[in-house]
Amino acid sequence: MGVVLPAALGLTVGDRYELHQMDDTLVLTPVHQGLFANPADWVGFRNRISQEDREWDRFEN
Repeated sequence: MGVVLPAALGLTVGDRYELHQMDDTLVLTPVHQGLFANPADWVGFRNRISQEDREWDRFEN
């Protein structure tokens, strides 16, 4: 498969993305290294999850 990504996205060579498919739509999400490196950044995180977040999570599983 080939994908053409517009320069307007401001992507950098070497950035990593995961590919997710939702029905007939492909979605690229950035891979963040060390996302959970600082546990203090995540205090109270679960209390801020919206219904929309839960719907997106459904597509990833």
